[in-house]
Amino acid sequence: MTNFRIKCFIFAIITFSYPAIGSETKGGLPQLDLTTYPSLIFWSIISLLIGYFLMRYLVTPNIKSILNSRETSIQNDLVKAKSSSQEADKIKQTLIKNQEEIKLKSQSVINNALLEAREMIEKDEKDISNKLDQKVSKSENKIINTQKKVIDEVISSAEEITTNVVKKFTNLTCDKAEIEKAVKLASKRILMEK
Repeated sequence: MTNFRIKCFIFAIITFSYPAIGSETKGGLPQLDLTTYPSLIFWSIISLLIGYFLMRYLVTPNIKSILNSRETSIQNDLVKAKSSSQEADKIKQTLIKNQEEIKLKSQSVINNALLEAREMIEKDEKDISNKLDQKVSKSENKIINTQKKVIDEVISSAEEITTNVVKKFTNLTCDKAEIEKAVKLASKRILMEK
């Protein structure tokens, strides 16, 4: 760095002393006049140094702070997005878990309802079956009782008819006990054949 400063100092001395040497000729194009070069070089260096210092201490720090704040903002946004994504995943997992629990609960409720309905239907069927069996047995008992009454009436009528027929056709007196015995024996044979 000190070498550079020394070179700049020597260059500045040469530049300032040079216009004194070339001030005798003033003809032609001013761009090609060598006497104007040292002052052009001097002011170019001054302008460049001023521009450098302005860029170095004013513009670049502002740009750097803007870039840093932008980078910080981007990083914060990425962190927020990541945390939001994680929260969304957690919420999604919670919702999926809740849906599965609700499905399981609803399935168990449906299964319980179906089971209760089956039990009620079976119970009702048993009750109806029992009532029908009772009615059938009552009806069978009534039929059997009625059949017995009818058979008893038929037998007693047969005994009377047999007694009357024997009296009319044979003029014999028969014993009621024998006629009853014969009619009962014949009726038993007829009933057993069925």
